[in-house]
Amino acid sequence: MLKTHEGFSPYEVARRGLLKKRDPDTVYAWLRRYREHGIRGLSNRPGRGRKPAFSPKSPEEAESEFLVAIGQDPGLINAHQTRWTLRSLGQVVPWLEALSLPGIHQIISRLGLSYKRARDYVRSPDADYAEKLSRIQQALEEARENPETCVVVYQDEFSFNLQPTLAKDWAETGTKYPLARQSYRPEATCYGIGALNAHTGDVVYQQVKSCTVVALHTFYAQICQRYPNAERIYLIQDNRAIHFHANLIEALLPQTTPFAKPVPGNWSDTPSKKIGKLQKLPIEILQLPTYASWTNPIEKLWRWARQSVIHLHRLSNDWTALQEKVIDFMKQFKGGSQELLYYVGLLPN
Repeated sequence: MLKTHEGFSPYEVARRGLLKKRDPDTVYAWLRRYREHGIRGLSNRPGRGRKPAFSPKSPEEAESEFLVAIGQDPGLINAHQTRWTLRSLGQVVPWLEALSLPGIHQIISRLGLSYKRARDYVRSPDADYAEKLSRIQQALEEARENPETCVVVYQDEFSFNLQPTLAKDWAETGTKYPLARQSYRPEATCYGIGALNAHTGDVVYQQVKSCTVVALHTFYAQICQRYPNAERIYLIQDNRAIHFHANLIEALLPQTTPFAKPVPGNWSDTPSKKIGKLQKLPIEILQLPTYASWTNPIEKLWRWARQSVIHLHRLSNDWTALQEKVIDFMKQFKGGSQELLYYVGLLPN
């Protein structure tokens, strides 16, 4: 408006007088609206401007509808199809029917959805999945209300070897690769047994040559020493058979679980005389669902240890030093760690 007032023609303003070239008719229209309605006439009028990307849906409604669609089996639309295509999505989302395939792709991109490579997924076959998790939740609430006398820990074992495992690291672009420094020494394996306090992040850790009944009982006793005032320690475990060995079960509190013990059929319910009686411990076992490692947060501690200490390690000629390095890594969590609780998912981000 100011430039036309200075004497420039609307055509000159449209072509050369603005930061961006405009159609001269646009500038003439602005002038006309200004003369008729003043400065208010230059505001966007109702119904003008760019239409919503998902019209007539709101972004939230559009996203919800898409997520419902891709969550269904594509075979319902095409019996010969196991993955969604743009064309099949256009068939199940009514307001996409009139759009071209590039148009559908553009809408999907605006919704924040993308075409991704799948990841392996295992579903627990445990019929008692929900009931087991509910029992664990009850124990967590009990320990939260009685922190001095009741403790809940997630327990598990993992192993590592003398030779380093392969992983990504920085290297020159081209044919250069990070190297895993192997040794000529015979392979050796060490087993780590750990327990993670669900409320404090405290870690009890022990390394053994073999994960036997006696080794597990020794570790359980170590947990009890860490919490001397606890009248009951809930030990949340996976369904490895040795966790339910008769000698171990006899050394613990009376087990109230209604779920079947996952032990081989040829195992006896009578404790073995070869092992003998073990010291009684105030521990009750809570079973995790079968084949559901994602329900045990301590699995992420093992991942952290592998990423920090074991992948591409340079101690393949010093087995003792490698074992000590893993122990030192675990020691940083003795007494509790908020960082660890965040890492394993026991505290919200």
